[in-house]
Amino acid sequence: MINKDIVTGALLIGFGGWFAWEAQSFPTMGGMTYGPGLFPTIAGLGLVLCGTLILITGLVQGVPAAAAPEEEPRSNWPLINALAVIGCVVFFAFGLDILGFHLVAFPLLLVLLLLFRIVWWKALILAGFVTMLVHLIFYSFLHVPLPWGLLEPIAW
Repeated sequence: MINKDIVTGALLIGFGGWFAWEAQSFPTMGGMTYGPGLFPTIAGLGLVLCGTLILITGLVQGVPAAAAPEEEPRSNWPLINALAVIGCVVFFAFGLDILGFHLVAFPLLLVLLLLFRIVWWKALILAGFVTMLVHLIFYSFLHVPLPWGLLEPIAW
């Protein structure tokens, strides 16, 4: 039996590397020091980094021992988490233009953090902080406006 972290890490490294490689072929825009491939390249390299850390963890832990027959049955929690992430991505895609980035990102982050068993008050603070940080990065540094949706009257 092979350690699942080794397989997961290797897959993330492969997909992240491919993602970053393909992003380099995006056409550049005149007058800009960076092009549309910047963000996908950063995301791909982030996947490579995470995959490397997961792979190293799997190699350090080694191959798991065979499960004992009297072991408790596995929980469905990982399946619920995976389905929640997929559902949030779909909701984000469909709700972004209508509701706006802030009204979609904050509650989705909060729900996911709570599902991943983060203490409620830490999840609340982190969801707010990450939502505002992403807004700041896109608006101030990348000069890419995010949709305001229902909050258009108070957009700055």
